[in-house]
Amino acid sequence: MKLYNKVGALACGLALMALASCAVNDPFADNLEIGQTLPTASWELGSTVCKAGSDVSFKGKYYTSSERKIDRSEVWAAVTRSESSAATVRLTSSLSYTKTVTSSDTVRSSQMVKSYPHSQAEWDGWEFVLSSTFPTSITLTPVNWTEPTTWDEEKFNSYYPSTFQEEFKATVVNYLTKDSTYINDLRRVYINYDFTVEQIAALNTKFKVDFPTETALDKKSDLWFTDQTTVDHYYYITVADGVTTNHEIKTKEEAPAGVKVYDVYKSSPWIFCRYSDDTGSAITSVRAEYMPLLKGMMELIPFTSWIYNTADKNYSVEFKRSYKLIPSFKVFDTEGKMGMDTDDKSVDLN
Repeated sequence: MKLYNKVGALACGLALMALASCAVNDPFADNLEIGQTLPTASWELGSTVCKAGSDVSFKGKYYTSSERKIDRSEVWAAVTRSESSAATVRLTSSLSYTKTVTSSDTVRSSQMVKSYPHSQAEWDGWEFVLSSTFPTSITLTPVNWTEPTTWDEEKFNSYYPSTFQEEFKATVVNYLTKDSTYINDLRRVYINYDFTVEQIAALNTKFKVDFPTETALDKKSDLWFTDQTTVDHYYYITVADGVTTNHEIKTKEEAPAGVKVYDVYKSSPWIFCRYSDDTGSAITSVRAEYMPLLKGMMELIPFTSWIYNTADKNYSVEFKRSYKLIPSFKVFDTEGKMGMDTDDKSVDLN
């Protein structure tokens, strides 16, 4: 129970404290007029969770000095909204990426929800007790849009930030093409996504390479290959000013005297598959001159194709919106003086 209706010595004491340390925030300042008798109020909620549109039960308790009379009590409430927007890439296998955006805002400042005349309260010998309810709005019903089987662009645009799709795609494409870490995923996407002849031809012209314009899935799989049992040619390594360079040669005899020569295995023209002392086995990477084209191909893929789950036949998005009430209990006397409970309370709406 919080006592904000004491006067005399308490008011003088508070005034002296304020004068002694005026730079210190006074927690009573918002709820107490110095020198005035205010109602003393407290309350308890019947539940901290409620279905939107239903009522929340509570028990309020209050009293004031014998010289004052209570007029009414009121429940006020602010509304906060929390949102979480997420999407997960499904077109890749080893690359696992989920983009999530969260936000939390106060969407309505504290406003009166309901007023209760003093006549509704009962005296229990110590204080007045008000057992009642206050309403919640059905418009604050939570929203949950998860893994839809049919894409709804309008709904997505209303739930997700306007930049979400492009940022998601840019991150995925960067993972796949900044180096050859995810070369197996890059191959998988190339084989499984239905690029058109015109798209690939345009990229060949733009980047001045000769990438095959084949569109059949099985043939694309054969085109992107490595054969680590067949040595196609060789390479050696030089290091100058901290920069390592691989030099490819047709025969071992072309290498400078004293350098170590390694095998380069038969593979697609855009693939560099070679033996490495670092791993003690073959390593595979995309040749630098072809990476811009492959990046251009990845950028052609729409957002919905990146997130479509072919196994479950749905889109890997999850949007959640929830609301919370921040209620307070206020008691007014007939002179308009107000006392209130200052304990933090909240009600989650479901």
